[in-house]
Amino acid sequence: MTTASNTPPKLLIIGNGMAAGRLIDEIMKRNAARYAITVVGDEPQGSYNRIMLSPVLAGEHTQHSIIQKNAQWYQDNAITFVAGGRVLTFNSADKTVTLSTGEQLSYDQLVIATGSIPSNIPATNQHLNNIFTFRTLNDVSTIKKASRNAKHAIVVGGGLLGLEAAYGLAQHDVRVTLVHRSAGLLNRQLDTTAGGLLRNVMENSNIEFKLNTEIEAFHGDKKVSHVTLKNGEELPCDLAIIATGITPNILVTENTPIETQRAIVVDTYMRTSLTDVSALGECCEFNRETFGLVEPIWRQCVSLADRLVNNVFTPFTLQPVATKLKVSGVQLYSAGEVTTQPHQHDIIMQDPANNVYRKLIIENNAIVGIVLFGDTRDGQYYFDLMQLREPISHHLPHLIFGQLYVTPLSMNNTPKPSRDHADIQAA
Repeated sequence: MTTASNTPPKLLIIGNGMAAGRLIDEIMKRNAARYAITVVGDEPQGSYNRIMLSPVLAGEHTQHSIIQKNAQWYQDNAITFVAGGRVLTFNSADKTVTLSTGEQLSYDQLVIATGSIPSNIPATNQHLNNIFTFRTLNDVSTIKKASRNAKHAIVVGGGLLGLEAAYGLAQHDVRVTLVHRSAGLLNRQLDTTAGGLLRNVMENSNIEFKLNTEIEAFHGDKKVSHVTLKNGEELPCDLAIIATGITPNILVTENTPIETQRAIVVDTYMRTSLTDVSALGECCEFNRETFGLVEPIWRQCVSLADRLVNNVFTPFTLQPVATKLKVSGVQLYSAGEVTTQPHQHDIIMQDPANNVYRKLIIENNAIVGIVLFGDTRDGQYYFDLMQLREPISHHLPHLIFGQLYVTPLSMNNTPKPSRDHADIQAA
């Protein structure tokens, strides 16, 4: 019989997304018995790979295949999983959280990993049926059902999430139009040339584009039937997906003294302004930076697990992150700078016949930006050079062709392996 003296402290995690799932993995690697863990998640499925939502929408994967930790997994690992539960608030004075059911749970250590919510757009009549966000497995399920009877779909947003949603819909023989307020696709990750190549490839997948404009209003009786753009154009629409980005979900912090700005403020060890309360993932911010990609969030999990389990203080630091796009037939890799500034120079290789484009941006004899389209095999190599600030002047004539064409650089004498890089919004 377990006595109170040897009962492990209670670790309560609010949220059951990818960040929470990875944190649990890191804790279990260090000492699975260190805490009595409870996870509260408002989605019933458990933790799943949100990066794979677009392949599920496209029919390339099943919902079941992307679930990483289901209810049985939590049970098998002696973790209490409160499925479909929502924490309304927490009280740091008596260390309790209150659920929407009225139930209260106590904790010794609290981790807020509530992720994010879809960003809003200013268009009117968003109450109409068949207007969806693209953030959860439930969203994917309802979108797939609606697409069976849809002929025309609108996707709002030309970032990673919007492009993947558009591709997924197009696989269901729906005519898709993507509306983006900027002049180029992935304008934060690609230059004009690479953005144009991406558009060409996506147009071959039955996707049309309306750039440099936004949706003014949705129209219809009960269900959306068409939209009006700010340039005055009208487009038919049986179904719409709003995928313009994410906003940190910090609702649980309302009426609490925790410090927030755009998100929950954390220090380099993922500590909030309240004792015994930590935060990680898309709901937190560090040095005024928020996070929507997997790679930095994984490093946050390492830092937090080290501190919670072993009392080891491993600092989380901001580092460059590479971006890929998960769309069948598209090879894209981007990191660092994407637009060459006057004090920089670039090396560009183009192969229009094979839809290949490479650009390296150079500053002070080191790579500071990478844009690859059509052939990304050397992305990791260039990224390692960029991280190490490796001098590259003696290798410039051949560097743009890739690692196989370059005399081995020193790389501090040993190639430095990098973590897997992020593909889409995390957690």
